[in-house]
Amino acid sequence: MKRNRLIRQVNHIKLVSDTTVMFIKHPYIGGLVVLSIIGFFLFFSSSPDTQDNTPRSLVIDLPGIAIKNTSASYPPSLINSPNFTKPFAPSSNSTLVKKVNTKEVPHQKIVKGLDDAKASFLAWDEVAVQSGDNLSLIFPRVGLNARDVYLVTQLDKKALAPLLNLKPGQVLRFGTLMQKDGTLSLEALKVTLNPIETIHVRKVNQVYYADTIKLEVDLIQKQITGRIDSSLFEAGLTAGLTDKVVMEMAHIFGWDIDFALDLRKGDHFKLILNEAFIDGKKVNDGNILAADFTNRGKTFRAIRFADSTGSGRYYSPDGDSMRKTFNRTPVPLSRISSRFNPNRKHPILKTNRPHRGVDYAAKKGTPILATGDGKVDFMGTKGGYGRTVILSHGGKYTTLYAHMSRYKKGIRSGKRVKQGQTIGYIGSSGLATGPHLHYEFRVNGTHRNPLTVKLPKAQSLPKKYRAQFKAQATPLITQLDILGSTSLAQSK
Repeated sequence: MKRNRLIRQVNHIKLVSDTTVMFIKHPYIGGLVVLSIIGFFLFFSSSPDTQDNTPRSLVIDLPGIAIKNTSASYPPSLINSPNFTKPFAPSSNSTLVKKVNTKEVPHQKIVKGLDDAKASFLAWDEVAVQSGDNLSLIFPRVGLNARDVYLVTQLDKKALAPLLNLKPGQVLRFGTLMQKDGTLSLEALKVTLNPIETIHVRKVNQVYYADTIKLEVDLIQKQITGRIDSSLFEAGLTAGLTDKVVMEMAHIFGWDIDFALDLRKGDHFKLILNEAFIDGKKVNDGNILAADFTNRGKTFRAIRFADSTGSGRYYSPDGDSMRKTFNRTPVPLSRISSRFNPNRKHPILKTNRPHRGVDYAAKKGTPILATGDGKVDFMGTKGGYGRTVILSHGGKYTTLYAHMSRYKKGIRSGKRVKQGQTIGYIGSSGLATGPHLHYEFRVNGTHRNPLTVKLPKAQSLPKKYRAQFKAQATPLITQLDILGSTSLAQSK
């Protein structure tokens, strides 16, 4: 051992001596050699692998993913890289609300999973979803292949569902690494669902895991009044409501008011609702907490109540459900172009043919909603009806929706649908003079007038929630009463 140490010392002296001679004879070449030696020793003296015995991890930032170990050291080669970003520090308004993966993945494992990336760094690409896009079409645009798609689709079903139902305009961010063989490896994927929710996908030991990140928002309560002059939609926009809130209001009162038939000039409404803000900027509409709608002199009142499962429904102040087993109309914002008439003359065939339904005229592409929970009994072309969907509701009731331009993606025979769910879009297929929906309502196979048939009520609020509901409803009812008197005084 002493002999080896002596040999190393002799070689070191020889290296210095030879370098000195070279520097004297060839000063330029000697200088380059000296600088190279100095750089060599500086590099290894600062390397985390040789500096001490403390384990160091190479941390590469995944935008939007909180890195808990913020005290990690970074080699100069990484810090000076154009792809390097310091780890994301979670702000006070950012919180992980739900773990989607079935197995908890510690932060250390996530970082370790990225250790193989020392030779190259994450590159990020953004892809905007186009109409008709899916993962198999999007992945090749960033250089990924079918195997990458397959591995990502092995995610937990709850995390995978939004990725299989992408909407035009959504943005996907891909974090990839270049491998030695020239192929790309997907290390991270970020999918923004809305301004509040984002899905983060990360690869750990060749397996993908996902988290749903939800920002904390400030809910600001707002009170709004409106008056009908021509249509509900126009009145809502005039009052400052979004399309979403107008549709929600129509859905709440749609069992008692036919907005295509019963609406009159002078009808009015009052709303108490939440709006979601992040850092002082509105990002989304919250829920309608309470609402009044006065139609033809009769006032209907609804209060939102969420039970222990978090499911929110609307009830009258007495606890009766606003919801009926069936909605009155399948296209809330439309007009009736033809009523139920057993003696009507067909506009195209010019013969007396009973009209056993109601026609709702609206623009082509307007969503058609299922009027009740049910199962798709038929979906396809049906003679003069054109593209048609027939739903069965518990065996006793069936509803028919005809002249569609197209069906909602995912609707098929045997599939169960929920009340208010879109099943297709208005068109003029079959024997039709223009875009409209032909809607039929049958009881035990007999056609009934959808506008006058008596609709069964849904279940009222359970007794165990009555006291809690009353405590929550009382202050909201008081606000509605004050809002009504204030609006009346302002209009005088």
